Amino acid sequence: MHSPLAATGTADLLKILSPLIPDEFINRNFLRRRTPGRPLSFSPAQLWRAHLLSLLTPVHSFNLLVKVLPEQTSWRRFAHLSHRDRTPDVRMLNEFRTRFGVLGFRAVNEHLVQRILSDRKSLLKSVALIDATDLPAAAADQKKREKARLVRS
Repeated sequence: MHSPLAATGTADLLKILSPLIPDEFINRNFLRRRTPGRPLSFSPAQLWRAHLLSLLTPVHSFNLLVKVLPEQTSWRRFAHLSHRDRTPDVRMLNEFRTRFGVLGFRAVNEHLVQRILSDRKSLLKSVALIDATDLPAAAADQKKREKARLVRS
């Protein structure tokens, strides 16, 4: 089976997806006000794109992403990180995720869905999108059950 999308984690996939990310929307709605202390190093859109890299590439943790990011030119280009030695650290990514919150990620998703649907107004079909952000993880309680089965046997 041939997919029109490039393989996960490839530079080709990141090139396809990069123009679809609403950087202006993210920066306009989620820019943190300047406070005394350390200056802001990265824009909200850059940090959001770095979060996407943890989903779109084989690295699935911030620790590994931060370790590998300086060596991956295409990943840095996708995240709009121009300098190899200036990349977000794990603390920055975690703080951003906390500050952005579920509502922030949901707002970006709704913005993307509106853009997708507005481009398809000429189609007379229904579209259903699943939002699984509030569902519990499928395996959250499986470990305890497995241990109970092993003990009873």
